[in-house]
Amino acid sequence: MKVTGKRKKNAQHFESNTALCKVLIAEVSYIVRCCVKGSLLEVNDRLIKQPELINMMPEREGYVAIMMPRPADWLKAKASLLDFESYQKLRTKQ
Repeated sequence: MKVTGKRKKNAQHFESNTALCKVLIAEVSYIVRCCVKGSLLEVNDRLIKQPELINMMPEREGYVAIMMPRPADWLKAKASLLDFESYQKLRTKQ
């Protein structure tokens, strides 16, 4: 499906716990979930041919999908995120 226009017509709507894909690593599978309620704008087809991108360039070419959350849902999800200092403290405890 092609997503078009300002209102992102034809976009698929997902809940926060919807599975986006399954990643298989050394015979162990992991489910990647949306984590935020919103519309699916794009799926990265390059990962099928080049799965190493997810490890090598996750911020650029290795993304799984592009989601567009509703503003109210985004603010709610954003409020539940850790700030950088809290994240660093959590990482040093492990």
